[in-house]
Amino acid sequence: MSPLNIAPTRRNFLETRRRLARIVEGHDLLEEKRQILIMELMAQVEVVKRIKEEVTRAMARAHDALRRAAVRAGLTGLMRQNCGITMHHSLTFRQRSVMGVPVPQIKCQPEELSLQFGLTDGRSQTDEVLRSFLEALGLVAQLAEVENAVLRLAREIKRTQRRVNALEKIYIPEYRETLRFIAGVLEERQREEFVVLRKVKRKLHRASEQRLPAGRAARQGGESARET
Repeated sequence: MSPLNIAPTRRNFLETRRRLARIVEGHDLLEEKRQILIMELMAQVEVVKRIKEEVTRAMARAHDALRRAAVRAGLTGLMRQNCGITMHHSLTFRQRSVMGVPVPQIKCQPEELSLQFGLTDGRSQTDEVLRSFLEALGLVAQLAEVENAVLRLAREIKRTQRRVNALEKIYIPEYRETLRFIAGVLEERQREEFVVLRKVKRKLHRASEQRLPAGRAARQGGESARET
């Protein structure tokens, strides 16, 4: 992984280190979010399995009742009976947030069942068909809710995983390689400065040693002159 194209200065080193710390913190938060979303997804998948089984049983009962009613009244008669049935159901839709992901909450409230035909007219099986499908209606709404939640959670997990991978495989290695590069350049500069400083000290020391004998000779000459 090649380093970022920035000047190898101490200021850039400190700034890059601060950015890397923020990136690592963001990576940890994204990883935590991913784990929570996965746990929520697994819980919803189990709910989907359970509700699917309930919907399958309820729809099987409803279609069985429909077949019995069709055999007794005939398809034409059953359609005529259906034209006289009017019912109103309520459907409410809300959302809850799971780590920033809007998850739907769907609630279906079927109209309270009342006998449309009764036992005296011989069409009570049509009432049984109506009752069976009303029971399945609430379960279908629940299944739509959890399946929609599973799709949204899976989509968000995929996006979060891409971000985590980008941080792990691209951004964090780039910043770490940049820090190593800048640190190496700064250390090399420090070694060069140390070598130059040692050379300067040696030159100063030699110069001082050369000046010292000259000073002694001058003092000795002055003493001999006074003696004469």
